[in-house]
Amino acid sequence: MPTVAVIGGGVSGLTAARELRHRLGPEARIIVLEAYDRLGGKLKTVDFADGPVDMGAEAFLTRRTGLAELVHGLGLGGDLRVPSGLRSCFYVDGRLVPAPRRTVMGIPARGADVADVVGADAAAAVDAEATAEPLPWTPGDDVNVGGLVRSRYGREIVEKLVSPMLGGVYSSSADALGLRATVPALAETFDDLAGRGEAVRLSDAVSHLLALREDAARAATDRGEAPTPVFNSFARGYRELVRALAEDADADIRLNTQVESVSRWRGRFWLEPVGEVDAVVVATPAPTASVLLGTVAPGAAELLSTVQLASSAVVGMRFDTDNGLPETTGVLLGTDFATRATVHAKAFTFSSRKWPHLAGRGGAFVRASFGTLADSSMVEADDRTLIGYAVEDLRTVSGFTASPVETFVQRWWGGLPCLGENHLDHMDRVRADLDGVSGIALAGAVMRGVGVPACADSGRDAARKIVADLSGS
Repeated sequence: MPTVAVIGGGVSGLTAARELRHRLGPEARIIVLEAYDRLGGKLKTVDFADGPVDMGAEAFLTRRTGLAELVHGLGLGGDLRVPSGLRSCFYVDGRLVPAPRRTVMGIPARGADVADVVGADAAAAVDAEATAEPLPWTPGDDVNVGGLVRSRYGREIVEKLVSPMLGGVYSSSADALGLRATVPALAETFDDLAGRGEAVRLSDAVSHLLALREDAARAATDRGEAPTPVFNSFARGYRELVRALAEDADADIRLNTQVESVSRWRGRFWLEPVGEVDAVVVATPAPTASVLLGTVAPGAAELLSTVQLASSAVVGMRFDTDNGLPETTGVLLGTDFATRATVHAKAFTFSSRKWPHLAGRGGAFVRASFGTLADSSMVEADDRTLIGYAVEDLRTVSGFTASPVETFVQRWWGGLPCLGENHLDHMDRVRADLDGVSGIALAGAVMRGVGVPACADSGRDAARKIVADLSGS
């Protein structure tokens, strides 16, 4: 039976290891090589005095993903929890404004839907786009999100809506992100309009997507179906998923093991300092993957070397009271100069407002987020400084004046890949290059996207390629 090495013990690598075990059977030797002293990668659950809380990703999209099936297959369905249903807010001109409901990642179709956040002049610019010159578009095109929205709607929509929304997901501003990788439904709608010879305008495309969303919700209501929650989390954090994947993979897991190189050796692969294996799944951040693949897949390695990584920091704060904490799931902060001069954080998650199972512990729990691709200075600050900024900014933004009784600072250096313009085309070329190399596969956020479901899917894809390569099919 073959020996397969999985380099990287995050959710992508662990899902790959589990898939390999299920497909290759109990006799296969599967080795998971993790450079750090724990599994989970960018998933980390921290034990506070009243229970565990996630300090990395805290939730996953339940719709149109395969992760729910994986979770139930691992026997964790009963551990899933749903959010409270409260809305998030934007911090605008010194006040909290409920997040607009009718947008696609912050991009509106009508000015009236976002006027409370951006003001009357910016709202009027949104409405004026409906009669502007059509957007030149050829199916398959890609554009910078910030550039697109700014050219059609103006600067304030980007700075007060779109960048805060995307920054919360990607730790990058709209100006660093490509449309196809981050708002794919919008790019596909542009393709459809252009393919039919119709005028392509941003407001029309967003309006179409919102109508589809609302039609689907009405149809579900007509069928008597309860609304499906958009997000799920785990009762005791992502630690549950990490442990279950590791157990089900039944792999030889080696922590504190840094793989330095991958090369060909006597018809197999040689991993320094591990030794000989038959196949390799590389499930590391893009720059590391580029180094590891440099000898065996130089074309893929060169493309991966161009991917930038965004760093961020999360400050978790536990309070013994929730009196005065706004009834919202959190606050997104704009990227305009006035906002950045007032606060240092980019967002707050009021975790105990968002998740009823955390609220049940009493008191309050708040996460403050810092750092973007363009500015990692906050991530470089020491713990005392970050905690001070988190407490001060929380008071400024929300009026909540309690002092935390427990804190934790988590830095994510190079935590997320920046999915820029034409990123998916580049990854298609990476995939094509690796298809020509038997016994090598790549997994991770760089392939399908930064969400946990996308990472798990990439791990399954990588494992299936390895199995096909080993079988010669």
